[in-house]
Amino acid sequence: MIDFQAVRRAYHAPPRSGDHVPSVEERVAAFERRRVAQARERGIDPRTVGLGEHGSLIGGPGKPPTHFVGGRRPEDAVRMAPMPLAWFDHDNARYRTPCADPYGHLDTLAADHLAGCSPRPDGRGLRRLLSAEDLTPVEARIVEQFLGRLRMVEVGSLLSRAGLTVYEIARAMHLSGSTTPAKTHWINQFAAPPAERA
Repeated sequence: MIDFQAVRRAYHAPPRSGDHVPSVEERVAAFERRRVAQARERGIDPRTVGLGEHGSLIGGPGKPPTHFVGGRRPEDAVRMAPMPLAWFDHDNARYRTPCADPYGHLDTLAADHLAGCSPRPDGRGLRRLLSAEDLTPVEARIVEQFLGRLRMVEVGSLLSRAGLTVYEIARAMHLSGSTTPAKTHWINQFAAPPAERA
């Protein structure tokens, strides 16, 4: 259940990013701040369309109802980078599941999601890109495109069927600039602040 008072607090006083995993309420507040900014950029007064403080989400009871369109939950529509890579540098995030045919699985995923990429990496090439410590701009675009097109069940299969680690996936997201909301939320489940692991 969403704590609407927490949404309003986060809207008016956005927390610093990078020092904790954003809560659902913080992501909803970020979504509403973005909608207000986009309205102003288009020359629309947020008051006339019930955004921000002028709608019930932030303004509270007595304000016009806040409407969401597009069929997505607001907290799943905010693009955010994953937590800092150091948050994924722990034993659980570096655990590698033994896999019978990781290259075959990645070859299938590459065929499904990188069909228009020329030359399209095969399973071994995709594994190299996803586990690389550095990427060229072209490689980063391929990885970002690949991660962005994966269905959520396929993201989990990168651990169980492709033999990648959470750390490698987080690093690939950082190196490629991937900010797909659902995938960022998923990877952040595995984040642990370094100070809490000491």
